Amino acid sequence: MPCTKCENGKYKWGKTGECKYDSKEECEKANPKKYSKMKPTPLGKKSYEEYEKELKEFNLSKVERVELALIDDIEKLLDKGLAAKRKSEQIIRKEADNLRESSQFLADAASKAQKAVKAAKELGADEAVTLFTVRLKEAEDFQDDMLKASNKVLTAIDIL
Repeated sequence: MPCTKCENGKYKWGKTGECKYDSKEECEKANPKKYSKMKPTPLGKKSYEEYEKELKEFNLSKVERVELALIDDIEKLLDKGLAAKRKSEQIIRKEADNLRESSQFLADAASKAQKAVKAAKELGADEAVTLFTVRLKEAEDFQDDMLKASNKVLTAIDIL
């Protein structure tokens, strides 16, 4: 670490030294230049040896590191899977709503077909009665199928 000049005009050794030297030469003379043999000053109140010992004690083995890495991988995959599940649920719920909406159209068709059957009977139009009766039956059957499918889809989502 070199000597650095302080604001008061004096010099200090390194970044944390006291500003007590009158000249740079005096500072460098008072501090050794054998940096390679110096050990860094540890933070806190522990000695360098204590930190070294703790590092060895808490150093994880290769197996523990691998297990921790696997846990991270699993967590990431679970997060992705759950996000995909939530997205799928939203899509499926929307489709269940579409099935219910379709069943409402079929209910409306059944209602109109029923009125048409009644009107055709009053007019004595047997062919029209047959046609409207077939259409009424189709609308009722499809409506029932749509509601059952919608309920099954929603039940499946609730299970998830």
